[in-house]
Amino acid sequence: MVHVRIGGRRPGKVAMRTGEKRKLVAAIAVNALVIVLEVWAVGVGVAEHGLAGNFVYYTQCSNLFGAIACAACLVGEVRELRGGRGIGRGVRLLKYAASCCLLMTLVVVVAVLAPMLEYIGRPGYYLMFVEGARPVTHFAAPLLVGASYAIFEAERPMSVKGSLVGVVPTLAYAAVAYPCNIARLWDGPYPFLQVWNMPVWAALLWFVALLVLAFALCQVIRLAANALGR
Repeated sequence: MVHVRIGGRRPGKVAMRTGEKRKLVAAIAVNALVIVLEVWAVGVGVAEHGLAGNFVYYTQCSNLFGAIACAACLVGEVRELRGGRGIGRGVRLLKYAASCCLLMTLVVVVAVLAPMLEYIGRPGYYLMFVEGARPVTHFAAPLLVGASYAIFEAERPMSVKGSLVGVVPTLAYAAVAYPCNIARLWDGPYPFLQVWNMPVWAALLWFVALLVLAFALCQVIRLAANALGR
């Protein structure tokens, strides 16, 4: 923070511009809202699936990750509002990676899981977007976290190489989910993870397709952040 001396007065902090302060307050409000929604959603998920059963789902892991990233941003932004240092690059990257994971959740639900349910005669879109905590975990959280990162926390420009950090959490989940399904310790929890229930070529095709999708969605967040970030 820059200090100035006026006349014979002691140095003081330069006042934050009104526009910057409003943007910071908006960022704090959105992050606080996401945390509240996610705490509620996690509680609903644990009540529905149990503690261990809840976090076998990529959706629940990505939402918890989003809550942690928003909490880290919230602390830094409150500190910045009070005249402190603010959030660092590591926290910004954490929010970016969480945004990528949550967008992955939204797209897979819209393009894969809901259509699968509709195909077998169940109300897939209703089940995926209306029941339980799914309006938050499948829709509101992905949009709020991604938009708030792009508008408030992004540093521009981010390179394609730098965006690869957004794929890491998905790879980490796959590194656990695939061996657990191969060993029959997990049953999915998604149809495309049930490698024991499909030919090897189909399992490999699903893995590659999901990895390509994760990378592509990282570019969506990256380009949005480059356009809107500070």
